[in-house]
Amino acid sequence: MSNEIEQAMNTLKKAMIDDDPSSKGSYAHSWHCNIAMSCYDAIVKGDGSNHDWAHMVSNEAAGRFMRMCFDVETEA
Repeated sequence: MSNEIEQAMNTLKKAMIDDDPSSKGSYAHSWHCNIAMSCYDAIVKGDGSNHDWAHMVSNEAAGRFMRMCFDVETEA
């Protein structure tokens, strides 16, 4: 089972690298945005009062995840 998971992760990583991860609209960028929005929603919990701070932190968290998990550089 772990070999299948490793293969799946390697497939995702390769797809992200091959699609120019630093470009907006790339496969990696779409992952970044979805992760960032999930973080953003958890931070502001609907009140929107911390928008700028939550936006910055969410994008930083998404970028860190993308680097650690897929070895790609992404930004908002």
